[in-house]
Amino acid sequence: MKKILLLLFLICNFLIVYSQRLYVDGKVSDPEKKPVENATIYLLKAKDSSIINYTSSNKEGKFSLQTDEINEPSFLKIDTEKYSYSKTLEKIQKSLSLGDIELEKKKVITIDEVKITVLPVKIKNDTIEFNASALKVRPDSQIDELLKQIPGVEIGNDGKITVNGKAVDQIMVNGKPFFDKEGKTALQNLPADIIKNIQFTTTKTKEEELTKRAPKSQNTTINFNIDEKKNKGLISKILAGYGSDKRYEGNAFLNYFKGDTKISVLASANNINSKSSSGDQIFDTMGRSSGGQGSGIQKFSSFGLNYNDKLGKDGNLENLSLQYTNSNNETRSKASKTTLLPDFTLKTDSESNNENESKQYNFNSSVGIKLDSLTNIYIAPSFSKSETFNTGQSTSSTLRDDKLLNESKNITRTKGESNSFSPNINFFKNFKKKNRSIMAMINTTISESNNDNINQSLNTFYKDSDITTDNRNQLQKTRSQDNNYNFMAKYTEPISDSATIGISLQYNSKLSKDIKDFNDFDPVTGQYSQYNSRLSNSMDQRINQFSPELSYYLYKKKFGVWATVNADISDMNVNSVFDGKLYNFQKNFVLPKYSTNFRYSFADRQTLIISNSSSFTIPDAGKLIPFKDESNPLITNTGNPDLKNTWTNESNIAFNSYNMVKNLNYYVMAGFTYRNNDVINYSKYDNSGRQIVTYSNISGNKNFSFSFGLTKTFKWNDHKLRIAPRFSMNYNFNNGFINGEEYKSRAYSFNPGLNLNYEIKDIFTIKPSYSLGYSFSNYTNYNVNTVNTTNQSLRVEVTNYLFQKAFFIGNDFSYNTNSNIAPGFKKDFYFWNASLGYSFYNKQLTAKIKVYDVLNQNQSVKRTITDSYFEDREDLILKRYIMFSLSMKLNKFAGKKPKKK
Repeated sequence: MKKILLLLFLICNFLIVYSQRLYVDGKVSDPEKKPVENATIYLLKAKDSSIINYTSSNKEGKFSLQTDEINEPSFLKIDTEKYSYSKTLEKIQKSLSLGDIELEKKKVITIDEVKITVLPVKIKNDTIEFNASALKVRPDSQIDELLKQIPGVEIGNDGKITVNGKAVDQIMVNGKPFFDKEGKTALQNLPADIIKNIQFTTTKTKEEELTKRAPKSQNTTINFNIDEKKNKGLISKILAGYGSDKRYEGNAFLNYFKGDTKISVLASANNINSKSSSGDQIFDTMGRSSGGQGSGIQKFSSFGLNYNDKLGKDGNLENLSLQYTNSNNETRSKASKTTLLPDFTLKTDSESNNENESKQYNFNSSVGIKLDSLTNIYIAPSFSKSETFNTGQSTSSTLRDDKLLNESKNITRTKGESNSFSPNINFFKNFKKKNRSIMAMINTTISESNNDNINQSLNTFYKDSDITTDNRNQLQKTRSQDNNYNFMAKYTEPISDSATIGISLQYNSKLSKDIKDFNDFDPVTGQYSQYNSRLSNSMDQRINQFSPELSYYLYKKKFGVWATVNADISDMNVNSVFDGKLYNFQKNFVLPKYSTNFRYSFADRQTLIISNSSSFTIPDAGKLIPFKDESNPLITNTGNPDLKNTWTNESNIAFNSYNMVKNLNYYVMAGFTYRNNDVINYSKYDNSGRQIVTYSNISGNKNFSFSFGLTKTFKWNDHKLRIAPRFSMNYNFNNGFINGEEYKSRAYSFNPGLNLNYEIKDIFTIKPSYSLGYSFSNYTNYNVNTVNTTNQSLRVEVTNYLFQKAFFIGNDFSYNTNSNIAPGFKKDFYFWNASLGYSFYNKQLTAKIKVYDVLNQNQSVKRTITDSYFEDREDLILKRYIMFSLSMKLNKFAGKKPKKK
């Protein structure tokens, strides 16, 4: 462990020392000698016009552009809307100061036979825009290849995208979602040659977007704008595959667009545990991870329709989507659970198998209406419906010191339906005075669910003196209604050019009703007709809450501060019936809450963020009602009306640095959470192993976390090497009660890791990664003092491209091991996927042979450690199969077929 940490420390120090840089600086002014703010300054290679680095000028017109040592010709370009400047640089071997630079009126300039007619990059406020024609990619590339050519953009081994060290959480096309905001469908289906430019901006909420307020987010949104000359056409992609063990997959993607109109259709079906309708180039939707993208074996099918358009002059249909999904999941599991008690331990072995079928219908829409230049209405209604059908069988046995305490056998059948409707309306109005605005929101959710569950169980309890049974054959009917109504009005007023205060009032009403009727089977009538009043219950709950809030925002170029303070004034009223008895619970709360955030931006894309927040949480009504719930024969729950509200205080600090010239990004994060009056289970076990649970408050629980990560990218010619070491640790201190006695636990976990990525463009890619997880827990007043566990994972992804990427070979190999697994569970296994593909007919057709789990060793074994127990679990997962697939893509733009490459 020490050697690994030392190695990571040395790597980090080497990379940081290596990242010394050179500068090109100066001061920009217009022909009238006035300083120019937000002028775009960029440095290009003379031989191919590729971007080396870019920046912008400040209010004083000053700039400082970072660069490596350059031993070939380059040129510096400065651009604004009206003026420009160019300078040829033969070599850059030391920092260079250009002094005062006076811009000239724009004109087309030729430097060393390199003609610049369009700006490769523009910077305006917090938006950076790259011209797609300045990015060199193959003609048949998808738009994700464009991202790889942009300085500061990194696509990790897990597919996550960062820009200048900031995570990307939205990907848009022409400013609108392309099926979803994650953008995976767009990245893997849209061709690069239809894109005009790519914009990067800080992610904004709808409120920040319409009120033109600075964003709080630290994430990035990427927007791809389609070239107007190609903003009319049809994109299609179809895939079909069939293999051994009757495995199959099929996907179809169609996208028609013309101007503001875009209609997209997605359809997919498979039985290889994939819920994605878009796959990667090598393995399609087969998945590249052990466990087959989830436990069990799943059949999945879906159909989706997405429509975006302009509605007249002032209306904008941002999204209208319909989606239907159907899944059938077969699961089997085996588990061994050890419950840690002060004087002894209980061991529970269980097995189960289930078949779950679900149907999901979703409708989502969002419409923006511009009433005038300062007023907007945003309407976003949504509706969902689901149907579920489940059957299952399970067995379990609990032992104490090899002495059998109880056994249980269960057969269940469930049929359920749920519906949810959310009509949301937002109103935003800006005033002529900057940052003065009013807004109002109505966010409502109306939902209901109905479930019929037949449970047949045989439960035997072995006590010291006798044997008792609790056998059931019951129909449980559950009816639930949840209505949430939320109204919010807010007014913001600027108190300076950079500071704003806000006053808001929010009203939230929650109305819920839960009815559980139990009917025992009557052997005389052959029906579930005997009403069981002891287990049946109902609960009506109403919570009304008013929350006045005062907020403060201060945004400067270098730093920003925002803070909110409010009070939740709540009225809770609960009426319930259990075993024929009426229980009433009424309580009022006045709970303060605050949140603060400080952000400082240093030079060279370095950011420090410090935050602190405090809030109260009201216990669930079900934990407050003093009724004994015996619906589970192995666990009895009783509420506690004297529970107090939980107070939580959370502090976080994060530092992020990104050096675009050296392609070096690192972050350091730490967080601390403290909880007072935590609601915990106060449990006891009787001499037959039955658990009796009530609830209590306890204070002093806390958590500390720390993480560090670094990414360094080396580039030379067509080679790229990315090194990404990381480390995280977590400490949890918990007080609790187990079997009626107080205990303390201290849990530590350490997780170092290293990702590597080496790439020869269009020829070869290898992605090795290693992660180590080490955890140990110390206990006071427990039968055991410590629990230690170690798991390791080594993974290598290799992709080879031949004959101009027409032929490719993909291999994905991993080795996983876990210590201290209980007997009967395998501790380590190898997992290997392979793919062989060939593209032909102008790369419109691709044939593949894919093998999932080549060694047939895939398994799903995991250990879960909590304060009161640890559990080893093994699940049914997908095993080896071979599949042949054929995919076809046909694209037409502006009414013409694309030219042959």
